[in-house]
Amino acid sequence: MSTHKAPLELGRRHSMFASSMGMITGRVASMALGFAFWALAARLFAPAQVGLAAGAIAAMMLCTQLGAMGSGSAFISLFPRYQDRPSVLLDTAITIATLGPLVAGGLFLLFSSVAFSDLDVVAASAPYIALFLAMCVLGTVNIVLDQVSMALGQGVQVLSRNVLFGGVAASALIVLAVTTEGASSLQLFSLWVVAGVSACALGGLQLRSSTLRYRITPRIDRTVGGRLIRTGLPNHALTLTERAPALILPIVVTELLSPAQNAFWYTIWMMAWVVYIIPISMGIALFAEVSYHPESLATAVRSGVRSALGLGLAAAAGLALFANLFLSVLGDRYAAQGSTPLRILLLALLPLTFVQVYFAMCRSTRRLPEAILTGALTGLAAVLSAALAARPYGLAGMAWAWVAIQYLAGAWSLFRVHTLSADIVDPLVASPGVNAPMPADTTAAPR
Repeated sequence: MSTHKAPLELGRRHSMFASSMGMITGRVASMALGFAFWALAARLFAPAQVGLAAGAIAAMMLCTQLGAMGSGSAFISLFPRYQDRPSVLLDTAITIATLGPLVAGGLFLLFSSVAFSDLDVVAASAPYIALFLAMCVLGTVNIVLDQVSMALGQGVQVLSRNVLFGGVAASALIVLAVTTEGASSLQLFSLWVVAGVSACALGGLQLRSSTLRYRITPRIDRTVGGRLIRTGLPNHALTLTERAPALILPIVVTELLSPAQNAFWYTIWMMAWVVYIIPISMGIALFAEVSYHPESLATAVRSGVRSALGLGLAAAAGLALFANLFLSVLGDRYAAQGSTPLRILLLALLPLTFVQVYFAMCRSTRRLPEAILTGALTGLAAVLSAALAARPYGLAGMAWAWVAIQYLAGAWSLFRVHTLSADIVDPLVASPGVNAPMPADTTAAPR
């Protein structure tokens, strides 16, 4: 192994808690600024256009998850092996994260043009197509950059990039409101592209300023690329079963109810994710820690769960208490339509925490087929039940249907956690690195 200084060496790694808090505060800051964005949009523009833009953004985020192919998570897993030459690993991961979402985005555009009656607007014009594909790439690259920061123990970088993203998007929205009387969904969507470019540019500067003049070079090393795909895809399949249903639901609301109803749904969905992101972010930090110290998994899991539930329950209680106040900032219609379903969605924090623990244990004990099957069945049941409840019961019915499925999954997860508890540590100690558990990509969270 080479002994020269690693090009991506960033100095002292932060503790798991400090790094995870960087990720959590980054996501919370992103969502707070995202709330400001949607609050301003709701005040300034028609709900139908806001809802269409939110549906297009949800579709874009789904494409980023499909296109990433687990490259960001695989980077975390493989980084300990490539500390002496990490540039080839990062170059390959980012190149994959550029090509993959272009394919996923193209397939979505083809599907939407024949299957949708409202979101087909995305595939109806060349500017929308170009912006949609660009945002798919930018969103996926940001996923990889977040995972790189976590692998390097620098979760605080996630905070700075997300603050920049949210700040640029909100500022651009104000400029748009001043310069135009009524914005289209295309104009609203374009603001996200501007913010995405800014965040990726900052990520590149962070890498360059933290290394020996490192600069990303588009390339795919065949050996490294094969390892990234083999490591990332199986675990990415599980991540998709967790994230895809959350991104499909705004599309369901847009098509089954209306774009205006999706404006209400997307807002409360985004707010609920402020709570959900807490256990998910702790899971990513746990994974990064275990990649370096596999023997610490049992202790880290206990600490992470306590922290996630402590922070999550406090956040959920506060958000539920002031739901009507927060939503009234967007307008009386948002408060009337969204307060009840938001409070219902917050009830899912507890089962989602147990599901995350179960999935982590399945990853660590190489029971991915079991976890993927559980996640796929849960996601399918959640989407179908919410879709069936949409027209007769509205947004509140959708929320109850989704939460009910989460509690069923949580009960199964508790049972399996109990039966698998003896298998947490040994497999990781035996095979650290490539076989370590993969985290979920939290950039799937709505902003």
